[in-house]
Amino acid sequence: MEVFRKLFILLLFVLALVPKAFSQSGYVPPKIPEKTQKKLDELILASKGGQTDAAINGLNDLISHYPTWTSPRHELSRIYYETGNRKESVAVLEKAIAIDTISQLQQLFTLGRLYEETGNPDKAKICYTTYMAKADISDPLKQKAQENLDLILAREKMYTRKYDISLTPLPAEINSELDESVGRWTLDGKELFFSRKNGDQEDLFIAEMDSLTHHWKVTPFPFNTAAREGAPTISPDGKYLVYTACNVPNSYGSCDLYVSVRKKGIWTKPVNMGPGFNTASWDGQPCFGLDGTSIYFSSDRTGTFGGRDIWYMNQIASDSWTKPISAGPNINTGNNEGCPFISFDGNTLYFMRDGKEGMGATDLYISRKGLDGKWMPAENMGPPINSATDEGALAIHPDGKTALLTRLSDDKKNDLLEFELPGEFRSLPQQALHVYFKDKTTGLPIRAQLEIYEAKGNPEIRYSQISTDDGRITTTLQRNTPYGIIGYTQGYLMYSDNLESDSAASRYIEIAMIPMDKVENESIVLENVFFETGSSQLLPASEPELEKLLYTLKTNQSMIIEIRGYTDNIGEDDMNQRLSQDRAKAVFTWLTGKGIPSSRVAYKGFGETHPVASNETEEGRKQNRRTEFYIVKK
Repeated sequence: MEVFRKLFILLLFVLALVPKAFSQSGYVPPKIPEKTQKKLDELILASKGGQTDAAINGLNDLISHYPTWTSPRHELSRIYYETGNRKESVAVLEKAIAIDTISQLQQLFTLGRLYEETGNPDKAKICYTTYMAKADISDPLKQKAQENLDLILAREKMYTRKYDISLTPLPAEINSELDESVGRWTLDGKELFFSRKNGDQEDLFIAEMDSLTHHWKVTPFPFNTAAREGAPTISPDGKYLVYTACNVPNSYGSCDLYVSVRKKGIWTKPVNMGPGFNTASWDGQPCFGLDGTSIYFSSDRTGTFGGRDIWYMNQIASDSWTKPISAGPNINTGNNEGCPFISFDGNTLYFMRDGKEGMGATDLYISRKGLDGKWMPAENMGPPINSATDEGALAIHPDGKTALLTRLSDDKKNDLLEFELPGEFRSLPQQALHVYFKDKTTGLPIRAQLEIYEAKGNPEIRYSQISTDDGRITTTLQRNTPYGIIGYTQGYLMYSDNLESDSAASRYIEIAMIPMDKVENESIVLENVFFETGSSQLLPASEPELEKLLYTLKTNQSMIIEIRGYTDNIGEDDMNQRLSQDRAKAVFTWLTGKGIPSSRVAYKGFGETHPVASNETEEGRKQNRRTEFYIVKK
């Protein structure tokens, strides 16, 4: 209501400035003699032929003789606009529209655009609001008027933000006298990859933080060439460097995506990422997604909304990717979008866009995923992150608070600037999770799949990733959040663990998988089966674990198990015995309800007997409150 009240006040203000504006009805155009109409046509031709002064004088003469004839005023406004006299163009059009509104709706829209160009957004809002109220529903300009109004309101919102931000240039080891841009941290924050340009030559550089001196040591990427290399991204595990290379012989287009792999600390010779990623069009400015199995990039390939758009591809197997997918209309527009950065939460996208709705030639924007998994409408991040100069290539440090952007400095060179990201633009601080899978009997690495979900969140939202041939995975978690993890692969018993909330920047876990031929008479704790307090009611967070147990039974048809329930020693013995029995039965009921024959599953409660830790501490009691499955027969 407050917005409409202000618009009403502004409307009254404009009406006062422009007598009778937008207020006339029943307008009857004057009867114009054929000779006078011909004179108008001649003056229009004269103006387009360069006889500007003569046309202006002639049009003013027609207006003086026929003051309610709007056509000469329209042409006079046009001439003033084309000759750069915006102020006179506005004044003439205001007087024309004051005569009548309904017959001049197109001119009313034009006046709104003129008000925008001359720095009068309040008056432009009145024009667009009035236009939408009076125009026919089928009028194609009606939607454009709404879009222009929305842009004005969005820009006003940008300028009402007040952030106490200090943008600090990175040290001289990184920001040199040349152009530096597109900085990207590794997941541990110890390395920074960036571009440096010297004239037409652009190369990649790697800055590594010295743990003792806290100074950056900068070295060139070993495969820089006479072509242009820049705009890098580094995978979460630090093994894959993908970047943009331009003017490379035998490439697919002017700029392509290339990849180099770090093996035992040494970078391999980069290779073109091939068709799909690269086309005959411009392709570049990549960014790895959450777990390294997706890559976002910018391209002007066929199918764009106009200019360069943001696209992404998901990995479906080793060296196999989906077809390129557009980030959609809430991200891509008729302008140019580029330098995407997916924050480590996987749900926040930062990118740069040019266009008149921004503050400079290029501005930084943010979008988040909605509940439907689609990107919501992008929002300009406003001042002082954006300014009248160029900004782009924002990246977020794994701490979730520190941000880095590229800005064109006063001396017309690009620098990398660091600042603390305002709270409303942050994702949650991230943690690097390093996992190693091995065979429990041989100690050798194995290839397995890891599934992760929030232990207290929605069990339907899960991340899944397959390890490399050496059994390793690096992915990201939110700090201070408990997770359930499940490991599984063909020929091995499923693995279950619960990761307590942790604030460290990284953590390492080793998963020893038990081969199926060694599992008889084994007891496995179902770490992520949860119940209501003091109840046998299964919680939704138990679903992923139970589903993997179901999968294990279905893929091993001869396996017979017993579900065993245990409690701590708090409470009466009989009550604990019944509770443990009921909880074991709840898992039994879930499995048999999914089609597992009761002949293959038994259940038993042991109460507070058989503790695995001391009941004197809460941590020990928590370990004793457990559900296991015992393998009777493999």
